[in-house]
Amino acid sequence: MPPTPPTPSPGADTGPQSGPGANTAPRIVIFDLGEVLATPPDLYSSLAACLSRQPDAVEAAYWDHRDAYDRGGTAQAFWGAVLADLGLPAVPGTVSELTRIDTEAWTTIRPDAVSLLEALSERDVRVGILSNATLEMATVARTTTWAKYVTEWFFSSELQLAKPEPALYRHVTDELGLPAGTIVFVDDRRVNVKAALDAGWNAHLWTSGADTATLLKGLGLLAAE
Repeated sequence: MPPTPPTPSPGADTGPQSGPGANTAPRIVIFDLGEVLATPPDLYSSLAACLSRQPDAVEAAYWDHRDAYDRGGTAQAFWGAVLADLGLPAVPGTVSELTRIDTEAWTTIRPDAVSLLEALSERDVRVGILSNATLEMATVARTTTWAKYVTEWFFSSELQLAKPEPALYRHVTDELGLPAGTIVFVDDRRVNVKAALDAGWNAHLWTSGADTATLLKGLGLLAAE
């Protein structure tokens, strides 16, 4: 879940999309988690308030060290590096509180996202999550109230593979046991969408919850109004 580029407006060019073809009837919808289903507005200010630092400084240090954490690194190592950048000691109590804030922020999804998952579930559509996310997030996500709508979970920290690595998409395809073209994927980063398209998936750039619902209606996965 690295920082995302500015969100394009509805109707804007969202890059290459896959078209209909043989053996591509949608069988599952896979969503990214951070910045797609979960968009925490106050994460960096909440972390900054805990540390008495400026949100911009916290955000910069956060992403400078995030990749290793998302690939299965420990909270202690991640926050220790972030705190060192900010000139602060890695006190265990502080690390625990930062981890709690961070994990809760990225596993609390928007009400419209919950409604979307519920609508897909009611139509017996398989739903998956594919996220570059920490081990703590992977654990907590499976215990949330919205987890009942998700049938497949893929987290970089558990697989030690991260988007946009081609091997990750191959692994997910193999695990699902489905033709690649039947996998519908929604992500907020163009590089991740391109990698999914290269893997043969039906991949789309996330712009908004409403646009995603329209997309899924067009694919026949949600009822048209």
